[in-house]
Amino acid sequence: MLEDSFSYSNQLGQRNGAGVVYLNVFHQDILGFLSTKKENADEKIRVKTLSLGLVVPDKYYELLKTNEPMYLFNPYHVERVYGVPFSYVDLTKEYDNMVGNDEIEKTVINARELEQEISRLQQESGYPYILNIDTANRTNPVKGKIIMSNLCSEILQPQEPSVLNVDLTYNQVGTDISCNLGSMNMVNLMKSHDFGKSIEYAVRALTTVTNKGAIEEVPTVSKGNALYHTIGLGAMGLHTVLALNGIDYESDEALEFVDAFFLAMNFYSLKASHQIAVEKNETFHDFEFSRYADGSYFDNYLEEEFCFKSEKVAEAFKNILLPTVGDWEVLKEDIIRDGLYHRNRLAIAPNGSISYINETSASLHPITQLIENRQEKKVGSIFYPAPYLSNETLGYYKTAYNMDQRKIIDIYAKAQQHIDQGMSLTLFMRSVLPDWIYEWKDPENPKLTTRDLNRLRNYAWTKGIKSLYYVRTYTEDDEFNSVNNCESCMI
Repeated sequence: MLEDSFSYSNQLGQRNGAGVVYLNVFHQDILGFLSTKKENADEKIRVKTLSLGLVVPDKYYELLKTNEPMYLFNPYHVERVYGVPFSYVDLTKEYDNMVGNDEIEKTVINARELEQEISRLQQESGYPYILNIDTANRTNPVKGKIIMSNLCSEILQPQEPSVLNVDLTYNQVGTDISCNLGSMNMVNLMKSHDFGKSIEYAVRALTTVTNKGAIEEVPTVSKGNALYHTIGLGAMGLHTVLALNGIDYESDEALEFVDAFFLAMNFYSLKASHQIAVEKNETFHDFEFSRYADGSYFDNYLEEEFCFKSEKVAEAFKNILLPTVGDWEVLKEDIIRDGLYHRNRLAIAPNGSISYINETSASLHPITQLIENRQEKKVGSIFYPAPYLSNETLGYYKTAYNMDQRKIIDIYAKAQQHIDQGMSLTLFMRSVLPDWIYEWKDPENPKLTTRDLNRLRNYAWTKGIKSLYYVRTYTEDDEFNSVNNCESCMI
């Protein structure tokens, strides 16, 4: 029903509607849920365009490690016992109590078999997304519980459920989320005469969007915007800005660059939000219950000064004023006194289409091809060389499919330390892995296996990654048909 309804919201035929459904891995219908994306699924249940996401608590990873039986729970019974919807129950905390409660219907499966099923489906379809829900809530600085994400898995904001009357009218209107998003071009931002002022302008622009987002037809979204003024400021072009500065994506220098950039972005977005709160004499609802209000959010920034280890990275930031411990201390006291206007500020979107318009690489990902062949409906094939591709940048444009994916995860984990919401993190896999880039691979059998995906998802969880977006697989046929395979190409 959802898949059919989204198809009607197509922006007057310009772009098809899309949606995502998230389901907890401990839900009793989880196997049937995953089967709807299989290519050989019965046409009555198969969903072709709707995206699927899994809500994964820490308890699941524990069961994978111990190989103990995994219980799936009837959500209706759980809600009757706990008095709140299934999504709002802390599964990691309550799992053993739920297993021992005879009032809750349950089914037993093997967690490792479910893990294999997830990997097989990701190889086949790219789905499901993964939301490490306990990681997201552990690092959530504001009041409320995160229960799901959005279509691109980067928005992580608490929601409050509505209470409906028997005729489906509202007894109590809850709060839902509007994705008020914008992304900065990192190449241009690094050239800016005033990094902080550029971030402030972006925050103010998105503030206008959230303040005017009073969609009366969706009262929960309208209420959420009015109370929390949430935005999702992000960035794109990491691989491009690294290449222009002569920095390898997989290097320690790249990690230091990301650390410095998002530290500054976090600081200046907080500063802008504080300034807007002062101007409007208004803070987001329940600010007083946040980690900003008690000052604990700033603890990590007050431990030691940020210092560059790489001369190359220091040179790239020579015109950008990074905050000192003293600056963080002043900002902390200002925010405790005056508050913040936005409950949520930062999120990294995938930036697929707008990165081409901006002549930069998408999001924080590596490029996928040196020369990408995109199929556009109205014009056919369009070839996109990597941004600023030249003899100088060529050596720094190693493509995503030829990288150890743990290096990409490391980049995102470094940025995540400074971002209050989430990030669209795509994994790029090949049907045959070149040069055995993972040390666990057998050189005699370099084929991509489900076990490789299992390892990467577990690695992402241990690194503090909140969510994983698509898994894109590059086949040998792609290699054969790729323009990169030509000895010479004219664009």
